[in-house]
Amino acid sequence: MKKFSKKLLSVFLSLAIILATFAFSASTSATEAPGTDIPLIYVVGTGAHIIADNPDGTTRKVFPLQLPENFIMDTVKENIDVFAKAVLTQEWDEFCDVAYGIVSPLYADLMLDKNGNPRDNSRVDVSSIDRINPTKTNGKYATEQFRFYYDWRIDPYVTAEKLHDYIEAVLAATGETEVALLGRCLGDCIAAAYMEKYDGEYVRDYISYASALNGAEFCTKAFCGEIYLDADGIERFVYDLQISTDDSINELIQAFVTVLNDTYGLDFLAWSVNNVYPDIYLNLVPRLLRDMYGNFPAYWAMVSDEDYDKAKETVFYGVDKAEYATFIEIIDNYHYNVQVKAPEMFKEFRTNGVNVANVTKYGYQTIPVIKDADVLAEDFCTVYKASMGATTATIDTVLSDDYIAAAQANGTDKYISPDKQIDASTCALPDTTWFIKNMKHANFPESINRLFDKIINIDGFNVFSDASYPQFLVYDDESSEIYPMTSENMNTTERYNPDFFKALKKILEFLFNLIKTSIADSINPAPAE
Repeated sequence: MKKFSKKLLSVFLSLAIILATFAFSASTSATEAPGTDIPLIYVVGTGAHIIADNPDGTTRKVFPLQLPENFIMDTVKENIDVFAKAVLTQEWDEFCDVAYGIVSPLYADLMLDKNGNPRDNSRVDVSSIDRINPTKTNGKYATEQFRFYYDWRIDPYVTAEKLHDYIEAVLAATGETEVALLGRCLGDCIAAAYMEKYDGEYVRDYISYASALNGAEFCTKAFCGEIYLDADGIERFVYDLQISTDDSINELIQAFVTVLNDTYGLDFLAWSVNNVYPDIYLNLVPRLLRDMYGNFPAYWAMVSDEDYDKAKETVFYGVDKAEYATFIEIIDNYHYNVQVKAPEMFKEFRTNGVNVANVTKYGYQTIPVIKDADVLAEDFCTVYKASMGATTATIDTVLSDDYIAAAQANGTDKYISPDKQIDASTCALPDTTWFIKNMKHANFPESINRLFDKIINIDGFNVFSDASYPQFLVYDDESSEIYPMTSENMNTTERYNPDFFKALKKILEFLFNLIKTSIADSINPAPAE
């Protein structure tokens, strides 16, 4: 009996081990390893370091710009009389000349020539950039394993040639025959230029991420010279800034701006600037732009089509356009062959079998130096432009009841966000366009890689494929995770509705404590050391 019991126990244990092993292998296969099954070429945005050659054979860093110590304070002190004179006389020529003389030299090393070519062999500093690593982990390539860095100043078509070389080098190193292409911000302009120039060669999957392909509002309006201070926009902007690492200081600044705006102080400041600006911008803005970002063909890729002609009129105001004929030919070539054609081009690629997707962020306004700063955006690119056509409300409103009722009647209400701020049905690619709320332009958390992985690895993956990754998502800054949008987490703009009396109370408490501390210090001074 004992022998039989031992045999029965041994059989049971063996069976338990086999089942446990099977269960472990099944659970392992069910949780897919992170990464992509083909190389994902990530075309980064702007900002790669730029170096140039010195006559002695050494190099110098030309970007990021290095401001002299105390530059801003010293400049203000030295030129406050020029500004005061201009304000009193309303004669701004001297002020414009002084401002130009201060700002333009800061960009001298970074500037291209009039044909859009680098000077002094200025180029991207690749000394700290990893070379191609073809290694897989658990059968996958890491989502950000293949980063393509480039000179973000030059003609996107020239950079597209370098991207073609990089893709072929990745394929040679990995032994693969296809890649996925991810373009972020200006990187999407570069990736789109590649798709147009090489007809999507080697590309199986294409993802636009926080795209500036159809224009970035601030860049567009700056190139048009259309700068406009928006008082309410400034207040909202302050509530999105992290000015200090001390939360109490941030809250005090926010309270001060709220009180200033609600008592029309910000309106007066904005009115003063907006009233003066039309008198000075043609004297200052065009020549500054020609010596700064208007000198970079790639930045012209971020000028919206509807403002493109106005931007050219502004930037080249007062000069012989024949001097810039080659430069204008370069920017026109990109604009009319890539940006203008982009929505139809990507629809055609999708028809021809390329998996094209878009990931757009929102929940913020644009930088408040343009009119209508309350347009729905992620602080740099508007939702309408980045998503190639989504219909939106403004930052603190929702789509009207009539609009939603019409969507329900025609069956497109499934594309309306739970917060009723976006209708994705009007996008160029409504079934493969995702929206992430509460995520700023510069933010690129690792959690978003899992969405990219699914788009690339799962054939036919769309906004209805996985309940964990629906069309509308919300980013949680504390956990750095993205979650499906629900009625509980969708309202993230309450910060834009501060209470005036609470703000005033905070300021008065600060002043009271400051006075109390000052009196205490005067009565009980600290002992001398």
